[in-house]
Amino acid sequence: MKKAAQERKEKIQAEFKNQMLQAAEKVIIRRGYRAATMDEIAREAEFSKATLYKYFRNKGEILLEIILQYIEEIRARMAEIQHSSLEPEEKLKQMIQAILEIQSRKENISRMFILDKNLRDFMHRLFTQDNRDFQQALKIFKSKREEISRAGCQVIKEGIEKGKFIKTSPETIIKYVEAMVAGLHHTRYWETKRLSPEEETEQMFRFLMDGIARKPLQKGEEK
Repeated sequence: MKKAAQERKEKIQAEFKNQMLQAAEKVIIRRGYRAATMDEIAREAEFSKATLYKYFRNKGEILLEIILQYIEEIRARMAEIQHSSLEPEEKLKQMIQAILEIQSRKENISRMFILDKNLRDFMHRLFTQDNRDFQQALKIFKSKREEISRAGCQVIKEGIEKGKFIKTSPETIIKYVEAMVAGLHHTRYWETKRLSPEEETEQMFRFLMDGIARKPLQKGEEK
């Protein structure tokens, strides 16, 4: 009975925490990081400020949790695709599309990391801190980030073994795939006409698999 009661309590606490994080995202998007306050976040989440402070000590801690939640969503999706029964090339394609879809859903938050100077300044200070809580969060972030890369490398390795991809370092391939996805995510902010994540994936995957170098003409082919 005690175990069941504890599990219910933990489930409720997790739901409350998630509500607070969603509310914080809305407030930060609406007001900007500097103008956002714990009072406003509490009101948006429909909790008292005292309750909010039981879960988060300050605004910076909330932002850090939002970042960790974001990277965990990507990590979980990559692991799911990696262990699926799809062929390697389809796994890679699904991974690219999944990241683009998550980025698209979280676009307003990620946009602020580019446009909100106060948020950029905070993140710069955050990533140069020595406090124990931050170092633990950074350790978790790096661990999840490494898991994402390993999942991608395993898919590339599987594709190489099946003759689907060229024989080269899986780490090198994943490095450039990640660079392509990150670069596309950034440039989408400045485009007036956007493709859907599915359309972006189709284009990126075609270039990735075919390359852009023109193949030599076979005998009898027209220029």
